[in-house]
Amino acid sequence: MSQRELKVFLQNQIFKKSNKLKGKFAPFSEMIDNEFKVLKIKEIYDLSETFKNLYFFIMKNYSKYPKERYFLAVLLASQSSDLLVSLANDFAQKNGLKLIQYAINPNQVRISLISLKEIEKIEDFSFSVDLLKEFRTNFRNMLRKMKNTLE
Repeated sequence: MSQRELKVFLQNQIFKKSNKLKGKFAPFSEMIDNEFKVLKIKEIYDLSETFKNLYFFIMKNYSKYPKERYFLAVLLASQSSDLLVSLANDFAQKNGLKLIQYAINPNQVRISLISLKEIEKIEDFSFSVDLLKEFRTNFRNMLRKMKNTLE
């Protein structure tokens, strides 16, 4: 029942205030029991009108239930590198976040660094927004400190 409530909440409260991105999006995979499982992206919503640099991914699940999985995502860097991934990895692992290098705009070649947090209940949404905002702020501060040190 909570999956249905979550879907209604998202449609009524979140998607009405956001822009759906158009185009076909490449799937990505996650490691489950030493096997890669593909998550096909059904829709991506840009939540910038309400939350800056946040996106919402709806993915087809590889198992029968639930049919869809929901992920809240924050754009950490518009162009990713191994250095940026290694800087972000510690915070992501401590807080149960996933890091992906993904082209959010399928028409561009630029690969962005994105952090994902899965949403399973309505209560997870506001906590995840705060966590991802904190992650982005910490990540940006870390980059500023590194830049200042190099200067």
